[in-house]
Amino acid sequence: MFQKAELARLQKQKELLVLQSDVHRLLLAADWQRLHSPANWLNEAGKVARRHPIWTAALAAAAGVLVVKAVRKPGGILGGLGCWGELASTALSIWNLVRGKKED
Repeated sequence: MFQKAELARLQKQKELLVLQSDVHRLLLAADWQRLHSPANWLNEAGKVARRHPIWTAALAAAAGVLVVKAVRKPGGILGGLGCWGELASTALSIWNLVRGKKED
């Protein structure tokens, strides 16, 4: 008799643990979705900017300086992008010539 009562108690405890595990799994999935939403990141960034306005202004100024330097530098980021643009334009012209000859 004692064994049946103990087994029944353990079975109920097991069921409770399985249900708790399912609940925790669902909560974890909901948190994961919330963390991956862009709205959450924008909201958090807004909170940080409001809490630290001086740091936000300093980082924005530093980013602006870096962008200006990259644009003005002859071999900088935009120079590399221009090179890729020229290559893409040339490749597209060759593709159009080859494709046009096959249709004739």
